[in-house]
Amino acid sequence: MWRWSLKSLLSTPLTLIASIGASSGAFLLVIIFEAVVAGESRQIVAYLNHAEADVWVMQSGVSNMHMASSYLADWKVSAVLDVPGVQAAEPILYLNTVTETADRLWFSYVVGLEVPSVQAGPWSMAAGREQPGPGEAVVPATFAAMTGLELGDRLRITNRGFTIVGLSDGTFSMANSIIFITRTDLEDIMEALDIVSFILVKVRPDADAVEVAALIERTVDDVSALPSARFIENDRRTAMQMGVETIALMTLIGGALAASVVAFAIYSLVVRQRREIAVTKALGATNRALYASVAGQAMLVTTAAVGLAVLLAMALMPPVARMVPQLTLDLTGAAVARVAVAGVAVALLAALLPARQMMRVDPLSAFKG
Repeated sequence: MWRWSLKSLLSTPLTLIASIGASSGAFLLVIIFEAVVAGESRQIVAYLNHAEADVWVMQSGVSNMHMASSYLADWKVSAVLDVPGVQAAEPILYLNTVTETADRLWFSYVVGLEVPSVQAGPWSMAAGREQPGPGEAVVPATFAAMTGLELGDRLRITNRGFTIVGLSDGTFSMANSIIFITRTDLEDIMEALDIVSFILVKVRPDADAVEVAALIERTVDDVSALPSARFIENDRRTAMQMGVETIALMTLIGGALAASVVAFAIYSLVVRQRREIAVTKALGATNRALYASVAGQAMLVTTAAVGLAVLLAMALMPPVARMVPQLTLDLTGAAVARVAVAGVAVALLAALLPARQMMRVDPLSAFKG
């Protein structure tokens, strides 16, 4: 029976190719959407992942960085350093604001560094210096490419101008870009002295980050302290929730389109085999065997389509990333598995429904006229 199934599929190669091609195009759309979501969910917390902190300390009641405000008196840095198990503590000042270039505005996260910064500055540079001085800024290389900025150019953060002295890698996402200036400059912008937003804590090699975080909260007044992994997950969840409606709509539209195309392709493929199924049934094939054959054909076509879509996605992602540098794409095995499982389910449904109707046809009708 399986031999007949394969022979039946190959008997109409153009139909088979069209079915695989149409389905793979639909799967490719969904895979790209999934890659955007995965890429942005990773990139949006890139700074937190690369900052050398085991524990994040912030204002009491704050539990993430994305679109949050946190203000601590700077004397609390010394208080945190005195907590047993703490090896190092570096403060940053942080502001969500709009930066202005010659011809456009861009929402950015501005990080005010203690210079020289050991833990909190950029982790990879495309060009220039990683440590800003007074009146200087380090901006994402992607942001610079999009806006035509180069080393030595000027940009404005609120009401102050800064000279670009460094271009950092990996500090840009569609939701935010990270710009580094000195803490003193950011204090002037915010018109606030002797405050910090977050304290990045390194624990001693023999200490446990969870225990040190709890000890900091008990020892230092009015602060929240979270182990890095928990703080990063809070930030990722908050950031993704803010864009969940757009992402959900994109995924829903793409998924609906993919399901429709796959269903139509598989349905058409099975309907075209109406006569062959009737002949096979007349020759003694059981309904169970025919159902299994049709399901097998649907799974083979869907598997081939998903495989082709993955290959196309892998081929397209590098040039797309070059053409649209602000877009972060990340093709994950989990995303491919979700697409494959959903595709097989739709394909089986689309194949078995017409097959069920055909099982009711009189087998002798295949030999009439």
